Amino acid sequence: MKLCGRLVIGLLFLIGIAACSPVQGYLDIARGKRMSEAYLKALQHWTRSQIVYSQFETKARIEATLRSPEFNRSYHQEYSRIYQLSADERKKGEEMRAATASDFTEFIFYAYIPDRAENDFDRRGSIWSIFLVNGKGEKITPIEVRRIDPVTPVVTEFFPYGNPHYGIFYRLRFPQQQTGRGNNPLKLVFTGVIGKVDLEFQGL
Repeated sequence: MKLCGRLVIGLLFLIGIAACSPVQGYLDIARGKRMSEAYLKALQHWTRSQIVYSQFETKARIEATLRSPEFNRSYHQEYSRIYQLSADERKKGEEMRAATASDFTEFIFYAYIPDRAENDFDRRGSIWSIFLVNGKGEKITPIEVRRIDPVTPVVTEFFPYGNPHYGIFYRLRFPQQQTGRGNNPLKLVFTGVIGKVDLEFQGL
């Protein structure tokens, strides 16, 4: 009985590690590609993930990146470096980025659910409810939930934690909110009959 108990505890420990570290695992893989260390650090800083389990089976895995002004700046710098944009092209990109950032609080998220029919975040009547809890504790509903299609190499290289053969990438927009700081985090919530995912962006 003691041995069985130890095995169960060990298995739970390994599951806990897996739940906390999927982003880091994908970043380690990505480091062998063209992405810079600076961009990957920014991606890791602004990304949160969670796995929903039921009897040791994965019911859902969601990873989301908050496209904060700081993250967008890093993204644009990396894009400019890879595509060798001119000074004028960089300036235009910066202006477009700043204009978009002032209008929305935006996330890119990837969802893996074994039953693909349940991966329907963008559909009317979805089995999922999505909302944002701001630093004041107010519940904010999204303006837009859009499936990213087609998923190009630009998406999979800049957000290497997702595989389009297994899951789906989405763009998620809310009215502009202040990013969470200190004891007032932003909390992105996905909830439904399958389970609940809370992704907290604190101390950013």
